[in-house]
Amino acid sequence: MSTSFAPAFTQADARALWTGYVSEIDRMVALIGPDAAELADDLRMHLADSFASEDAGSEAARLQRAIQRLGRPEDFLRPLLADGLIERGAARYSAPLISRGLYHAIRSGSGRAGRAGLFALGYLLLVIFAAMTVLKPFFGDHVGLIRGANGSLTFGMVSTGGGEDLLGLWSVPLTLALCALLYVLLTRLLRRSLPPT
Repeated sequence: MSTSFAPAFTQADARALWTGYVSEIDRMVALIGPDAAELADDLRMHLADSFASEDAGSEAARLQRAIQRLGRPEDFLRPLLADGLIERGAARYSAPLISRGLYHAIRSGSGRAGRAGLFALGYLLLVIFAAMTVLKPFFGDHVGLIRGANGSLTFGMVSTGGGEDLLGLWSVPLTLALCALLYVLLTRLLRRSLPPT
């Protein structure tokens, strides 16, 4: 942890409060990526300046007021973290990075959460198609394009038997192609939805 900009505290509780807050900043900034290293120093400097502007009360009380003005690191850094993870994940087509980015985007609230929720639903649909691909050889009559006894068509998984599988094992390459196409399409759209840097 960098100690730059840290005031010379004389009270142990103020030092512990500073260390805890700055550690949280460092943790969040490390997750954002190497491009955000300057941000941690800027936040430390801002906190130190805010603390210096306080003149009433103990060091811990003054620092607590400065921290309240700045806010919790996860609240103001989460949107940056979400964008950073999504950007790196979309560039590499990395599902783990994309899913972590969408998770943080949903937790950040507002319009960003709604947009991230829609992308998360798209990726969930992709997972369903992948599950169909894996399950088809084991549950052939219940997975695929099924025409029910009443004539209704279902593409997916059905729990009742007695239907007719219209595609047979052809549904495996079809769902594989659908998964690949959906993944590329969603990831490209996700990359375009990021704010310009």
